[in-house]
Amino acid sequence: MKKQVIASSLLVAMAAFSLAGQSQAAVVGGSSNENQIIAGESQVNGGPHTAGLAGIAAASININLAVDFVGLTGYSSFANDVYSLGSGGHSSMGAFNFAQVGTDDVWFGEWSDGSDSSTRTVYYSGADADTSVPSSGSATYSVVGINNYDGTADSLLNGTFTANFGTSTLTGSMTSVSGNTVNIGAATINSDASIAGAGTATGFFGSTFVSGGDVSGQFYNGHSSLAGLVDFAGTQYDTAFGGSQD
Repeated sequence: MKKQVIASSLLVAMAAFSLAGQSQAAVVGGSSNENQIIAGESQVNGGPHTAGLAGIAAASININLAVDFVGLTGYSSFANDVYSLGSGGHSSMGAFNFAQVGTDDVWFGEWSDGSDSSTRTVYYSGADADTSVPSSGSATYSVVGINNYDGTADSLLNGTFTANFGTSTLTGSMTSVSGNTVNIGAATINSDASIAGAGTATGFFGSTFVSGGDVSGQFYNGHSSLAGLVDFAGTQYDTAFGGSQD
């Protein structure tokens, strides 16, 4: 399954809206399967929802206008710093598990329709996306990964990523309590503050090694935070991640 990274301007085909900001893009997001989930700038004003924030649309169930994550938290249960949505009046939307990066309007998570694992999609979306990065120096980020979250902290992946801005590389890995690990390899930090590379997974479902994961992501808020995903063939290893600078 091929990942797709989208800036908010690419959602015009779904709904008309404008970008805000000069030195920083308003919202940048990505999805491992745009036929299921599109991540970008929220378009709905009304009730708990506000336009212009980091948002998500569920194209496969005909929710074609992105709604903000902040508004969705009011409908969600919350445990282990993860919001879960998919019960009660929202059960027809499928199952969402998503987390916030610190206090920023930056989010990452997963979705499935609840009955078919092939629909599982990972995503990220954040406001105040950087449009450039430093040419020197380094920073470390404490990251969390979401992969088939089961409501327990043990199913989350945790780790550290290191950004070397001088060599334009991002390295690191995330591991769960059971030993499932996703390594992003030596991903490239692009001049527009996006992230691209190839990752590996070990320990998942008895598998010892899976390679060729498509790494994508973005730095936000003056490179104080980041979010992204690793998209492997199939869906079981796909992982969304986010983290704040230490």
